[in-house]
Amino acid sequence: MLLDRATCDANHRRFIERVVEKEMVWYLSHPAGVANSVSNDDEETTVLMFWSDRAYATRARSNGFEDYEETSMDLFDFLFRWLPGMSEDGVLAGTNWTGDLIGVECDPFELREEIESEMPVELQQNHKDRYDALNK
Repeated sequence: MLLDRATCDANHRRFIERVVEKEMVWYLSHPAGVANSVSNDDEETTVLMFWSDRAYATRARSNGFEDYEETSMDLFDFLFRWLPGMSEDGVLAGTNWTGDLIGVECDPFELREEIESEMPVELQQNHKDRYDALNK
């Protein structure tokens, strides 16, 4: 199944909106690591896949990730722990990829900025306070 760029962009936009709304991010985990794929643009680059809803993560399990489990994380952990680490490692983020593992690939730093720009001021402040408390 071939998806056009507009559909992938709409899935990405849905990811941004829903993770801000629910303050939760889903991924597929396994003792060997997190579900990942190679980048469509650079076979040397790894893409870790994330979803806004458990159902989307479940759908992706059928494409080679049957032994993986749907796992959630707090949005704060995603923004302040995962994305910075991914950026340091040169890994990209795939957002709301389809069951056929097609979707947008994002630079982790840019994804964090995009999510934070959608967050209400109160949530931004809450995250800032949590971050400051961790770094005292």
